[in-house]
Amino acid sequence: MGLIRRYTLPICRLLLLSGLLQHVQQRTYAISIDTESTCGVKQFRCNNGMCIPNKWRCDRESDCADGSDEAPGLCKSKTCSPDEFACKSGEGECIPLAWMCDQSKDCSDGSDEATCNTTCRSDEFTCKNSRCIQKRWVCDQDNDCGDGSDEVACPKIECPKDTSFTCSNGGCISKTWVCDGEPDCEDGGDERNCGTVSQILTPCQPLEFQCKDRITCLPHSWVCDGDRDCPDGDDEQMSNCRNITCRPDQFQCGDRSCIAGHLTCNGLKDCADGSDERDCRITAELKSCNASSQFDCGGGQCIALSQVCDRRKDCPDGEDEPANKCGINECDSKNGGCMHRCVDQPLGYRCECNDGYKLTSDGHHCADINECEEPGVCSQICVNEVGGFKCECEAGYMRDSHDRTRCKATEGHASLLLARRHDIRKIALDHMEITSIVNNTKAATALDFVFRTGMIFWSDVNTQSIYKAPIDEGNEKTVVLKKSSVTSDGLAVDWIYNHVYYTDTHKCTIELTNFDGNMGKVLIEDALDIPRSIALDPIEGWMYWSDWGASPRIERAGMDGSHRTTIINYDVKWPNGITLDLVRKRIYWVDGKLNIISSANYDGSQRRQILYSTEYLRHPFSISTFEDYIYWTDWDKQTVFKANKFTGQDVEPITAVHMLQHPMVIHVYHPYRQPDGINHCQSVNGHCSHLCLPAPRINERSPRISCACPTGLKLMPDGLMCVEDLRIRTVKPSKRFNTTTTQVKLAKPNQTFAKLPQDAPSLSTDAGNFVNATHADGDSAETAPPPEGNSKTIAFAIIGTVAAVTLVIAASYWLLRQYPKRGNTMNFSNPTYNKTTEDTFSLEKNASINRCSSAMEEEVSGSLVTSVPNPNDFSYVRF
Repeated sequence: MGLIRRYTLPICRLLLLSGLLQHVQQRTYAISIDTESTCGVKQFRCNNGMCIPNKWRCDRESDCADGSDEAPGLCKSKTCSPDEFACKSGEGECIPLAWMCDQSKDCSDGSDEATCNTTCRSDEFTCKNSRCIQKRWVCDQDNDCGDGSDEVACPKIECPKDTSFTCSNGGCISKTWVCDGEPDCEDGGDERNCGTVSQILTPCQPLEFQCKDRITCLPHSWVCDGDRDCPDGDDEQMSNCRNITCRPDQFQCGDRSCIAGHLTCNGLKDCADGSDERDCRITAELKSCNASSQFDCGGGQCIALSQVCDRRKDCPDGEDEPANKCGINECDSKNGGCMHRCVDQPLGYRCECNDGYKLTSDGHHCADINECEEPGVCSQICVNEVGGFKCECEAGYMRDSHDRTRCKATEGHASLLLARRHDIRKIALDHMEITSIVNNTKAATALDFVFRTGMIFWSDVNTQSIYKAPIDEGNEKTVVLKKSSVTSDGLAVDWIYNHVYYTDTHKCTIELTNFDGNMGKVLIEDALDIPRSIALDPIEGWMYWSDWGASPRIERAGMDGSHRTTIINYDVKWPNGITLDLVRKRIYWVDGKLNIISSANYDGSQRRQILYSTEYLRHPFSISTFEDYIYWTDWDKQTVFKANKFTGQDVEPITAVHMLQHPMVIHVYHPYRQPDGINHCQSVNGHCSHLCLPAPRINERSPRISCACPTGLKLMPDGLMCVEDLRIRTVKPSKRFNTTTTQVKLAKPNQTFAKLPQDAPSLSTDAGNFVNATHADGDSAETAPPPEGNSKTIAFAIIGTVAAVTLVIAASYWLLRQYPKRGNTMNFSNPTYNKTTEDTFSLEKNASINRCSSAMEEEVSGSLVTSVPNPNDFSYVRF
């Protein structure tokens, strides 16, 4: 390698002084100067012999020292591929077809946005801000346009009397919602004069405070603590609060509101009355002088360089006029000892470094700046170079033509899926359009999608169900989990292995089911308080969830329930929503109590605060991310916001502020949000008899999948087959509503079962695993204890059966003893004839329910005799 060999020794000597040899080796690996041989197949040869990656050619950045990779003659001759748009600038610019008409001028001449059709369809209404909405949303008392133009000059609309109920404000609701236990009119008029037909249900526990929105529950310790936690701030109203005092770590403003203690005397008025900036009496820090234009007299006093060596003492002690030191150019001798540039000054000199370098502590040598250490300097991939850096993008993304550090998806059109309690909407991000996906939902909360099949899944906390529907025909919904079986604030879809994971805030569990809802399992049930949001990375095999109970935290575990660990447990109070950045392998979350958005690596390391705002993060509920932006819903502003995911800057609303309904869970809808991955269970279901789940990738030798059993079955020692678990009986789940239920508790039998290496303690099948049984027809069955009146009959039947079996065995044994033994015998053991065991169970009716109790407290003794299934009979196994 000609030039490299020729200059290696002097360059290395020079760089060893500044500790840059390692960087040069990395740089030389990617870019080399070679005058004796040709560059590689995937490289471009510069005119000076330098070899650079071919993808850097004509990328509008001069990577060759002589700029030959961006020569006009070379780049103008570039031909765009069929899936690219050729800009009209004549400079060989090519952009992906998906970037056309996306409201961003990607061509230098803007030709990609010149011929776009901006008119709305015939079935849509054109807002004054050019946004398109469905015509049936006009004059529905909801600001769908964002500028209110759809609610101007509206006539009085009468609700259809046969199907609708008219609220006092003129709004229409379905007649089926009247006297159903949940106020749907703004003033609750649909639940008045119901007599005994309706009983208002509350989702809150007796020890919780219910906000006026009737869906938000707060710990009583948050009431009158100075923070407005309810969407309307009614937890801090004067009628509820007396003698308000702030926490020790807070500052009480003049208006009696509380702010974080570290915000006082920071130069900003965080209190509405500015009382946090009064009486600060903080000694100002000594400012440093600008070395390029000022002289430091000491003590924080600076004077202009023009005043130095002018024969007038401007510094207090005359430091600017030293004897016999003015008029000497130190740079004339060996460049002043500077590694790069020496700058002579009236008094003394200073060393400067070239771009991409910084001065070391000795003030003379220069070291390379690793720009890649700064978060967000590149959207995705940052390649540090000596004296600079280069940004690259993952497959499927391309660098933005206007900002070469940013990456944009090369295909697909991103949109937002938004649950709004009574409907689910789709909001386009590259053009002004809002469409309806699902209508007439009762209380849609959590949602997710499968982009490959175009299916959307959502939970309804009022009907306590999970539904699915085609995203383009969302009104044709199908029940996945039966009504009154699940109350889910968080839901996530495994788009590779085809499962739905969800949190249940009433049973305090994390469970999964297949897309049809006929095969489910409880994955996590121990040490959960109030699980909320959940997110999945099926390619890596990890699931993440937030818990805002007594010990707020964010945890993760394998998608098979193994390797559970807490990744965030400090400086977190109310982690409402979480989302995953699958490209950078980071988790983002919103905290409704601390008013912040934060992020961290998948393991919780390198945690960063992205945004703190009491204006835009008053009550954040859900968050999603795509490309360089984060999107979140806020209950206080009742809107959807977006901001830069690295800096938190450029906050702007996506929807109208103060929508009629609460914005709930939000998801970015785009194929890259669900990248393709290998389904290791696709071949013969991973040899599993029932559930085949992805296992977490701890290292390269980690198993890719793990077999699991639905509720009511247990895994055999072979780790593949499931058999009936005689120790578990299903019970009706406990609820956060004030009800009484009958429960059963089974005592642990004195048996030991083999445990697979990938199984975590949370996968244990010990007693206390009280969940819904599932059946092939998709309905969740709830098994109640037998009536007390039949207990004696059952007991006599069991005793009679045992006695009959004992007599048969005794008679057989006596007959065998009457015949002589044959000369040749054959012994075998069939597990069918093994002696059965007896399990004890406890029963108590009308027991009070503690929130998320993992074990039932009721005990009434009894006995149950069961038979062990024949392992050779596979009629009960579902493949």
